[in-house]
Amino acid sequence: MLAACTGRESDDEAQPLLLNATVVFPPHDTVRFALPARMHRCTEPRTLIIEAIGPEGSGVLVRLHYADSLVSRSYRVVPPGDTSAPGAVVAVRYLLREAAHGFAFDSGTVQVRRTGDKIGGQVQGSGNENAIRTPTRIDYHDVVLPEASDTISCAYQP
Repeated sequence: MLAACTGRESDDEAQPLLLNATVVFPPHDTVRFALPARMHRCTEPRTLIIEAIGPEGSGVLVRLHYADSLVSRSYRVVPPGDTSAPGAVVAVRYLLREAAHGFAFDSGTVQVRRTGDKIGGQVQGSGNENAIRTPTRIDYHDVVLPEASDTISCAYQP
């Protein structure tokens, strides 16, 4: 899923850090990173993607598929390719001692708080990476809802 990220703008350093992630890689490592975040509407109806990617290689993608309208609520984590509504697909990529790691959540929730044209909330869940259960917590705030014309394809490609 992280391969589907759109290109980054050249002024990322000036963007505010709207997303904070904590990945607990057992048994002793905890990785924390903060990234600028932005959101896109998907060409698929009732679907948004939150994208946070850093120049060093860390990143988070949240594909949120909602029912009739985007409202403040908790959305369950679903596996990649699941298009049931409501639900969210979450993928994380991070560096640990200069080695890239990544996984998709297989359990958890995505809490969304909508205030006008911005959303914030928390993602809490875990996934398996190399047969190791990896709990993760992601907090995000003040991510601006995109204009209706800002659309990208968010289709899952295995």
